Amino acid sequence: MLTMNRTLDEKINDVDHIHLTDTDLVNLEHFANSFSVRVKTYNLLRDRSDEITIQALKLLAQQYPELVQKQLQRCKYDMSNMIRYASISILRDDELFFRETLMDWLANIINSYQIAKECSTAYHLLQTAVETTLPNECAAMMKPYTDMAVSSLLHA
Repeated sequence: MLTMNRTLDEKINDVDHIHLTDTDLVNLEHFANSFSVRVKTYNLLRDRSDEITIQALKLLAQQYPELVQKQLQRCKYDMSNMIRYASISILRDDELFFRETLMDWLANIINSYQIAKECSTAYHLLQTAVETTLPNECAAMMKPYTDMAVSSLLHA
């Protein structure tokens, strides 16, 4: 069974063998206490995804005009997917979900096209667009995911 949080998912699978530890409970309490900001961030990312993506692509076009001109639709699609998966991961408080469902695959694809440097710049600029569009507390929730994207592309 899939729940809203990975820690709870893992513990439910072992419910016959263990109880939640104090650390597990603290993590779940943190998840519950931050849930309203997670929902707010999810909603804003969902509602402003196009605006954020376009703003990031405009910034990217200043540095890599030929790439954006040739690959505009692909870049827009990849950034939109990144925002979608990051927003779900933020809601779930689950960076592993993001890495497993998107980043490992995306890093391999981007590296095969030999544009990892350019794409890492794009995801850095995506965070810049997020920071100018969303409230600080929401932009801060997105940062680990854009950092993961940049890092995955530079080190893959």
